[in-house]
Amino acid sequence: MSYPPDHPFTRFTITAEDYANALRLHMRRYWATRWGPKLFVIVVFVIAIGAMVMTDFDEAWTSAAIGGIIGAVLLPLLGYLFIVPRRARKVYSQQKTLKQPVEVSWTQEAYIAHTEAAASTVAWTDYYGWSADGKMVMFMQSQNLFQMLPRHALTDEQMNDLTAIIERSGLKRI
Repeated sequence: MSYPPDHPFTRFTITAEDYANALRLHMRRYWATRWGPKLFVIVVFVIAIGAMVMTDFDEAWTSAAIGGIIGAVLLPLLGYLFIVPRRARKVYSQQKTLKQPVEVSWTQEAYIAHTEAAASTVAWTDYYGWSADGKMVMFMQSQNLFQMLPRHALTDEQMNDLTAIIERSGLKRI
């Protein structure tokens, strides 16, 4: 596909690391926007403190409570650091469409993506929201479905242009 010279576009191929970065961003976004993970940590903390106080800081109960607090914090961290990348590599090895070169462009109205197998144009108003960090830009079609655009595929000028267009569209950053 060819675009007019003033039409922004880029080409890239998603890597397993790109996919892992997208899943990590999605996980951080989930932790930041949902009460479930926060409530879990708070409940474990309250139960642990309660157990320590109610047992007059009995050594066994205090050790178990501290272990519960540490576990409540470490389990999500271990998932983020080890389970998410492992799962991303597995899915990446299975899903052939993730390995296809992608050509994307954007206008004031929509985000356009083309691969050998598919093409899509999604209006900015049809997205649920968007997220970005230093490695990935994600366009959320729902709470769980997203399109990803690796930052390494964009020049600084393209990223600034894309961000400005998204912000003008009114799409919520989540």
